[in-house]
Amino acid sequence: MSLPEAQRELKELRTKLFNLRLQKQRGEVKNTRIFAQTRKDIARLLHHISELEAEQ
Repeated sequence: MSLPEAQRELKELRTKLFNLRLQKQRGEVKNTRIFAQTRKDIARLLHHISELEAEQ
C-alpha cells in the first residue's frame, strides 16, 4: 500500500469511527466490539504510515 492510499484509508476509518459514535448516541449500535476493532485498525494503519514515511 502506498502512502497516499494509506492516508486515504486512514481518513475513511476515522470517518467510520465518528459515524459509529453518532450511531451509539442514537442507540443504533448493537455490536460495541466494532469500536475497539476500528480503533485497532487505525493504530495499525498509523504504524504502517510511519514506516512508509521513514522509508522516504
